[in-house]
Amino acid sequence: MAPKAKANKDTEDEPKMQAIVLADSFQTRFMPLTSVKPRCLLPLANVPLIEYTLEFLAQSDVVEEVYIMCCSHSGQIQEYIDSSKWVNLSSPFKKIQTIASKESRSVGDAMRDLDSRSIINGDFILISGDVVTNLDINQALENHKNYKQNDRDYICTMVLTQAAPMHRSRSIIEPACFVMDKTSNRCLYYQDLPPINGKKASNLKYYNNLIDCHVDICTGAVPTIFQENFDYQTLRSDFVKGVLSSDILKKHIYSYITKDHYSARANLWMEFPKMFLRDGQAYPIVPERNLLPDQTYTYSSQHIYKENNVILSQSSKLSSSVIIGRDSFVGDKTQVSHSVIGRNCKIGSNVIIENSYIWDGSIIEDNCILKHAIVANNSIIKKNVILNPGSVIGFGVIIDENVIIGNNQRIIRSPMKNSNSSTRIASEDEDSNNEETFSSVDLSVRDSSVVGMNGIGFLYENTEYQNEELGHIVYEMAELNFSDASIASSTVTLHHSKKKKRSHSSASGFISEDEGENFDHEAIATVERAMENNHDLDTAMLELNTLRMSMNVTYHEVREASCLAMVKRVNHFIDTDTLGVKGACEKIFNKWGMMFERQVFDDADQVDLLLTLQSICNRIDGDNKSLIFVNIAIVLYNIDILDEDNIIAWYNTKESKEMPEIRSKMSKWVEMLENDSSEEEEEGFSDDE
Repeated sequence: MAPKAKANKDTEDEPKMQAIVLADSFQTRFMPLTSVKPRCLLPLANVPLIEYTLEFLAQSDVVEEVYIMCCSHSGQIQEYIDSSKWVNLSSPFKKIQTIASKESRSVGDAMRDLDSRSIINGDFILISGDVVTNLDINQALENHKNYKQNDRDYICTMVLTQAAPMHRSRSIIEPACFVMDKTSNRCLYYQDLPPINGKKASNLKYYNNLIDCHVDICTGAVPTIFQENFDYQTLRSDFVKGVLSSDILKKHIYSYITKDHYSARANLWMEFPKMFLRDGQAYPIVPERNLLPDQTYTYSSQHIYKENNVILSQSSKLSSSVIIGRDSFVGDKTQVSHSVIGRNCKIGSNVIIENSYIWDGSIIEDNCILKHAIVANNSIIKKNVILNPGSVIGFGVIIDENVIIGNNQRIIRSPMKNSNSSTRIASEDEDSNNEETFSSVDLSVRDSSVVGMNGIGFLYENTEYQNEELGHIVYEMAELNFSDASIASSTVTLHHSKKKKRSHSSASGFISEDEGENFDHEAIATVERAMENNHDLDTAMLELNTLRMSMNVTYHEVREASCLAMVKRVNHFIDTDTLGVKGACEKIFNKWGMMFERQVFDDADQVDLLLTLQSICNRIDGDNKSLIFVNIAIVLYNIDILDEDNIIAWYNTKESKEMPEIRSKMSKWVEMLENDSSEEEEEGFSDDE
């Protein structure tokens, strides 16, 4: 009996399995909605996102303590948890606690804060607060125990789901390549681009078909490594890549790869419609399971889910995959397909709603058309309004009658002004329960033509994520299939100068609008990844040229995408006070400006490059736009991308003269060039000028 008693004692002394939920994304992709509500509380299928994460942890039967790390809107998250089922006596968790980490600005900061609090007492699960998965983590936990027992340098297991490269639940914004040991599944190399040289060895396996939902099983050493490496900010590109490449740490990271489960993250607008909750492919995570205590969803044919007290007009039609919340009304001859309608919503007559999300308390009046749109809580869409694909209507916005909202336009209820009265927008990471804090790369503009004379709302434009518009982040979602086709064909009516230019390119170069827009998105992302991860310049240029040839676009398109990515990076350094204007321009363009060697071939190309940069800089909010432009031009001149004659030729173009503010700072330098002065032109312009 004595040995048995000892065994029982050992079991009792075994540390509890803990879970750390990262409630913050440390991104601005869901702005402006996340200036009002944290991403983890945004509804997916009428359920807050964090519920799916907590449900996953509860199903594991091994997690007893949950700590939710919050930066922005920590008060809202605390209030939600305190009123949820997870604090009841019947909760599977013995402890659930929110931790306000208000100073954190990255995953790395949050992990360092976690380590300083001495909360972790053993192994733990690290997970994002926007994960939806039906994964059974118990086998991964068994693997974790084996790795830990057999490899003293083991610190972490990444839980990954294998899927086809174009699988609908794969995120297009975080593609990655994993190199694994075939036998042990130990991760040997991680890169958010495909392998550079393509060499393969018999004992290696290359994966670029994995869905990474940021579910990790970690030992207690992980927070300590973050603490010891203050430059680690992100979980994958910094921590994982840093550990794998470090000759000092000599730690090992393994993977658990599953093929039979559904996993996805809601980390971009388009991820919402790509979730399979309405088609049962994430079973048992389905609406009729009623994850929230007060939900009453029942299933009907064609994946129609309704709560109690839903009123449908006899002539209304619900097609495949529709969710409707309690106390909502749908009027005569209204058609709804592949959409989610929240509670207490009023949908008028002759309305068409396709692939859209209508959140609680919203009103859609008669004769409206909504396609691939999101309407946040308590908004009113008046009669005869058209919401084109990608539209995001913020909390409490009113769109007046007969208004057309264009592709990818985001509308907020109130302008956001900071202390110096410049109009700017809060990032997701800022702790604000209203709309009063800001990120300087964003701006808000009032235009009565956007919401109508009797509307309430302001157009939100985010220059930092300009590539989202260029790439059409909200894709066609018919039958909930993720498609690479552009949504432009389904636009009801909208005229952009961008589209006019694209049409011209198509005529001359046989480029479809779909190809051009997809290229914009992919090319900008390629250059951004290269800069963020300090890739080899030749590799980045090869990647971009391969993309150009595969999509058959012009070099103008390549130059434009490159300029957008680089200027955005410059703006980031200036905005965060990392560098001044001159320093930021030199840091980015001294190295990455050399990419234009393979994009600029003659005098006309040089002039076009300057016009492109001028147009992009002209969109920057604030007083730095002209300084940014002139310092970029000087760097490109110094590295021999531009020459004097073409700078002068650009200065004299009609297009250049149409943007006088940007052009003004160039007059002094152009005069120097005309006078053959070569000394002062290389000194640049100081940030104070």
